Amino acid sequence: MEAERQKNGQLTAHFSLLKSQYLHLTAKKMKQFVLKLTALTLGLALIGWLVFSQFLPQYYLPVLPFLLLFFFGVALSIHAYQLNLVKKDLGRFTRSNMLVTFFKLVLYSIVAIAYIALDPANALVFVVCLMLLYLIFTFVEVVEISKVVRK
Repeated sequence: MEAERQKNGQLTAHFSLLKSQYLHLTAKKMKQFVLKLTALTLGLALIGWLVFSQFLPQYYLPVLPFLLLFFFGVALSIHAYQLNLVKKDLGRFTRSNMLVTFFKLVLYSIVAIAYIALDPANALVFVVCLMLLYLIFTFVEVVEISKVVRK
């Protein structure tokens, strides 16, 4: 009886250590993602400033910096949510990943429709910028969450 209790105590300590190491790894992955996402956002802001100030000033929309910050916030929130899902249950993460993608598409579509309704004259420029940001941020999100899931 005492040997079994000691064995259970060792297993509990081992699992606590593994959980602690995993939580540390998850926090480290989140910090790395925040740094990469911040660098990406600042890089896109710089590229956007160059393009719209030097080559296409007639197409600049004052809402574009806010759109960039919106994508930053959504990507950060969704990545944190997905990291928590991976941490808890990989099967649940797999099932919910499609729902998260659908949610993002609906959210971005609502933003596009709202802007088009408010400013139809600049709809084409807005939608092109929205789609470019969507593709860039989605690529980065998929690459980063794939690294976590593979490990």
